[in-house]
Formats: sequence, C-alpha cells, structure tokens
Amino acid sequence: MFQNIKKLLFTNFIGKILGFVREVLLAFIFGTNSIIDAFKLCNSLVLTPLNLFVGNSLQQIYIPMYNTKNNKVKFVTYVSLLIMLLSLVLCFSTLIFSKEIINLFLNNGYSHEQKLIASNFLKIFALGIPFYVYNWIFIYTLNAQKNFKENGLNVLNFNLVLIAVTSIYFFFKNIYLLPLSFCIANFIIVLQLTLKYKKEFLKAITAITDINVKHFAHESKSFLIKWSPLLIYTLFMQTYILVERWLLSKDMGLIAASEYAKIITETPVFLITLPMATIGLTYFDKNNASVFRKINKMFLFVCIASLSLGIFIHANQEIIIKILFMRGNFDINSLNLVVSLLQYYSIGFCFYSINTFMFRIYNAEMRNKELSIIVIGAHIITFFLLFTLYFLKIKVDEIVGVSYIIVNLLQTIVLKIRSQSLSIRFCLVSLQGKLTVIFAFVIFALLIWSKQYINSSILYFFTSSILLAIIFGVSLNYIRKNEGEI
Repeated sequence: MFQNIKKLLFTNFIGKILGFVREVLLAFIFGTNSIIDAFKLCNSLVLTPLNLFVGNSLQQIYIPMYNTKNNKVKFVTYVSLLIMLLSLVLCFSTLIFSKEIINLFLNNGYSHEQKLIASNFLKIFALGIPFYVYNWIFIYTLNAQKNFKENGLNVLNFNLVLIAVTSIYFFFKNIYLLPLSFCIANFIIVLQLTLKYKKEFLKAITAITDINVKHFAHESKSFLIKWSPLLIYTLFMQTYILVERWLLSKDMGLIAASEYAKIITETPVFLITLPMATIGLTYFDKNNASVFRKINKMFLFVCIASLSLGIFIHANQEIIIKILFMRGNFDINSLNLVVSLLQYYSIGFCFYSINTFMFRIYNAEMRNKELSIIVIGAHIITFFLLFTLYFLKIKVDEIVGVSYIIVNLLQTIVLKIRSQSLSIRFCLVSLQGKLTVIFAFVIFALLIWSKQYINSSILYFFTSSILLAIIFGVSLNYIRKNEGEI
C-alpha cells in the first residue's frame, strides 16, 4: 500500500511541477494582459461547476457505493450515464449562453473585441467538458478497484500536453491554442484510458444496451439522495471561487495576477502538505499509539513548514515573482498586480496549508458532516464580509486578499478547537519535540528580525533560504526518528 502511495505522490509531484512550468510559460508569453485574463476566467467558469459534480464529492460517495454493489458493471454504467448527461447539459448551456456568461463577469472596462475573444474561449472550453468528465469517472472506477496509478499519470500527461500545445504558440501565433489545449489534453487521455482498459470499456458499452429506463431512474434517484449532502458542502466552496473571479474581473489583469500568485502559494501545499495529509489519512488509527504519535509529528511539521514558508514568501514576494516570471511580456505592471495579491495570499497560505492536513484527518475520523458545517459556516461569514467591503468601495485586490485570509483563518481556528486527534502538545512530551518547537520559534524570529537589518533583497533572499532549509531539515529529522512507528 505504502509503495502505491509513494508512486502516486511521485507522479503527482512531477505533474505539479509541469503545471508550474506552464504558468511560467504563460507569464512569459502574455504577462497579465486581457488574453490571459480571459483564458483564466473561462478555465474557472468551466472547471468550477465541473468540480461541483466530478470532484471530491463524487469520489467520496461513488467509491463506497461501488464496493457495496453486486452488479458493479451496471452500477458504473448507470452512474456514468447520469454524470455524462449532467455534463452534456453543462456543455450545451455554456455553448448557448457563452456571451451572457462572459458579460456577467467582464465589466465595461473590457472592449467588445476582448469580450468576444473570451466568449469564443468559453465555447472551446465547453467542448472539452464530456472528455474531462469521462476521464475522472474512469479513474474513480479504477480507484474503487484499488488501482491508483492513473491518478498521478492523469495529472502528469494532462500538463505535458498543455505545455506542448502552448509551446506551439511560439511558431503559430493563434490565441485559440490556449483553450484548445484543454480539449486536446482531455481527448488524448480519453484515448489512452480507453485503449489501456478496453476490456472494462467494452463491458460498460455492452451494459448500456441492456439499460432499463425504470431501473436507471431508480438508481439515479438513490444515488442523488446519498450524494446531495456532499454537494452542498462543495457548492459553497465553488461558489466562493466564482464570486472571487467576478470581483477580480472588475480590474483588468487581476484574474491572471491571482493565478500567478496562487501558483506560488499552492505549489508548496501540493508538494509538502498534501503528501503528508494523504499518508495521515491512509494510516490513521487513533487506537494505535505509535501511529497516533507519528501523525501528530507530521502535523507539527506541517505547522512549522507552513508558517516558515508563509513568512519566507511574504518577506521575499517581489524577488520570488521576478525570479519566476519577470521575463517576456511580464512587465512592471504585471509585477505590481501579482504583489498586490501575493502579500495577502502568503498569509492565508499558512492557514490553508494547515487546513489541508486537518481536513484529511477529519475525513479519517468519519467526521465529514461536522467538517461540512465548519466549512459552510466559514464561507457564509466570508461572503458577508466580502460583499460588505465591496459596497464600501474597498479596492478589489484588498477585498479578495483579506477574504482569502479570513476564510482560511476561521476554518483553522474552529477545526483546531474541535479536533480530537491533532495537538502539538503530544509532540512536547519528548525532549526532541520540545527542542524542535523552540528551534522553530527562534527561526521564525530570525526570519522576521533579519528583514529589518539586511538592506539587500538578494542577500536577504539567500539568508532566509538558508534559514528555511535548516528549519526543514531539523523538523524532518524529528519526524524521521523511529520511522518504524508506521
């Protein structure tokens, strides 16, 4: 099992790095102009509703139900058909109302031509919806059969194709290559999965010919009833993303700037926190003392890593952006836009990263209903704050930035108060645990204090990088001690 997890995490790691490379490529070609704004907006307008019913909520209900069914092929066929019908409704609705959707999000600051380009982008994205849905239903079915290798390969292959198609722009300057890359990537993965698992595919196709409309309606109703509570939780999170995009569209360039800023903060979460959280979820056993201690050690590491990285990114935000993006069409204006958001995201990142770990432990404890209430409550409060600030005519980047901090901070506070399994005090029993925590606070102080006395941004960047490497090394050494615990 652990070998499967390591393989999955490795392919996810490579896939995420490739995704990061593509963002750097897009920044080089387009900077933060209206083209990349339109592309990022349309990407969100398609993926946000898609993630509502093809994201984690579907996976969480689909796999357990699959394992309880005697006729698994029929179950897969019925659910796949239901989800594909929903995706086709979304696809055709997007194609028909693309102009109206774009006009809702892009204000009068955008020209008619820019809105037309965005509308065409959205139509092209919509054509990729059925392929995207097919891929994830196929992968969830494989997961239910304890086959996880396609998850990481899907991310890896997807980003490889995106980079390849985007690179063609250097030789064939057509902006419609951007949304087309989404369709091509998903279509290639459809072919790959179908050919690789053609026996399973043929069984499902054969089952379609035997579909009984009455049975299909009954199975669909049963599935939707069990699925609906999870959809409510996801609905709030996805609605928040759309509202955020709507606000960012008020100022040209902010949508793209937000994506560049978030790739800086979310990449460490994917590469560090999520692997830890996945292992914690897989091995969680409150009755096993050694495993329980190990998971709390991992929680301590996540807290230390998140806080130190947050301080590091916040203190070095301008030089980090310059190193990653400051080339090609990414100019000073683009730099200022990204900085205006990254200064907030770097703070919110600390809480977001810690939440990612705690979410998985709540899942392991089967406290999904409580988790949903906490997440929904935090988002309702944040929505109220967000619209209050908007009507007070506060700057858009400040509204989005502060809201990002608040929604994650609220979740962190309540999740920690309600947590029955995660506490740093469990790590303070041993001398090494106490020393690790004390050392972490010393490094935090040095990261903050040295900023005031080192005038050169480059010198501070290298100094803080060394401090960051030291704190990571000490924290990881603490986790590695007695590795036989898991």
